[in-house]
Amino acid sequence: MMKQFLMSVAVLGAAVTLAAPAVNADATFAGKTGTTDVTFQGDTTTKPGTTDPKDPDNGATVGGLTLTAVPSFSFKDAGTTPKITEASTKVLTANGVSTQPTGDTTGTNNTSSSIYVRDTRGLTADAAGAGYSIYASASQLKAGDQVLPVASLNMTVADGTANSNGGLITGKSAVSVYQANNSVLKGGTAKTAGDATLGTVAGYGNLIAKGDGKTNGDNATGAVSAELNLSSNAVQAQKYTGTMYYTLVDSATSAN
Repeated sequence: MMKQFLMSVAVLGAAVTLAAPAVNADATFAGKTGTTDVTFQGDTTTKPGTTDPKDPDNGATVGGLTLTAVPSFSFKDAGTTPKITEASTKVLTANGVSTQPTGDTTGTNNTSSSIYVRDTRGLTADAAGAGYSIYASASQLKAGDQVLPVASLNMTVADGTANSNGGLITGKSAVSVYQANNSVLKGGTAKTAGDATLGTVAGYGNLIAKGDGKTNGDNATGAVSAELNLSSNAVQAQKYTGTMYYTLVDSATSAN
């Protein structure tokens, strides 16, 4: 019955000519506008969690900034377990693996390997400290007391998708992250978050992505991948494991 009713209305509508309502040319109209508004309170709470930049706790919130999810990497040779005979001649690759955190609102603006950030500070784009930088550093990979002979470990982070305000996390390509938080520079001119060398000065690692001043709320990078090169084939037929450290800092952070 509902379909029949709708069809009959459509037919009737096609057969009827609707005339515009008559308006008296001498009529006088008055108008006035009202307003609508809503004010949000920013949250710069620091919640429990490790804040040491050389050992950050995934999910710890500091000053309203949170790394809500970060990727891990399992290196392969073209998708298969690498052979010792080719260990030093192959580039081992890995796509990051992360899980969109509960409550994240980035929707489709992410991938299965994204870095997720939540910024509840509520800063305007031109406010001091608006935006943020993400740094990364990889530890040695070990099997017991055996250390994997790493020549290089580089990370590539694709740009995210702009949010409704046009805010965007921009990634960097082929960034060296192997033991990057151990390459601490001493002295010299103070560095800020806008300087790519801040991480090596402060011990965070190297810069892999930046959120601009409009990346309020939940945002994510694009796909994250990594490449591992070995300096020799002096390896054992077992699993080597390590840690990838990520550090999130606001754009006002500085170090000497």
